[in-house]
Order: sequence, then C-alpha cells, then structure tokens
Amino acid sequence: MREEEVRRFKERADAFLDTAVYNFEKGRYDLAAFNIEQAVQLYVRTKLLELLGEFPRTHSLVTLLRELSRVFKEEEVERFVKENIGMLTKSSRYYTREFYEEEVKELMEFAHKVRRLLEYD
Repeated sequence: MREEEVRRFKERADAFLDTAVYNFEKGRYDLAAFNIEQAVQLYVRTKLLELLGEFPRTHSLVTLLRELSRVFKEEEVERFVKENIGMLTKSSRYYTREFYEEEVKELMEFAHKVRRLLEYD
C-alpha cells in the first residue's frame, strides 16, 4: 500500500511541476510560483513517506527538510537548508504579490535542485 501511495505522491508532485511550466509559459508567474511551491513540498513529503511512512502536517519546507535530515543524507540536507534558506522561505501561498519571470526561473531551478537532493532525477 505504501509503495502505491508514494508513487501517487510523486506523480502529483511531477504534475504540479508540469503545471508550473505551463503557467510560466503563459506568463502566469504567480501561479507558476504557487505550483512550484506545491511540487517541492510534495517531493519532500514523498521522500518522508517513503522512508518513514508519514510526514509532519506542515507547509514549512524548512520543517519538512529538517525532519528528513534525521533519516536521509543528514549533513547534505542540513547544508542544503542553510545554503537555500531564502528560497525555502519564499512562499507564494498567502501572498497576492506579483512574481517576475527571473524570480520564477530561479524557483524552477530550485525545484530541480530539490529533486536531485531527494534522488528523484
């Protein structure tokens, strides 16, 4: 059962990232940023689910990654958090601010860094 759930979570994360690309190409940068944030959260939750069978109920990427560091690539994940704290705390969830093309490109690259860290690339 858990393998199926993990597979579905990862597929959903991939779908959010695909939707981010679509929204980016349409110039909908705020929606692209939101989709990227959702994708990254789901990727981290997927890895936690895969390793622990559960994950904290939070939207904080820092909290999710710190939890992950307890069971997966401890030093590498902690270093990733320190080096990327600005990206990890840049939330599109509760803001109706304008996002810019370059900013969303940066967020997209960040999402791919997270995928590589989690060994999903």
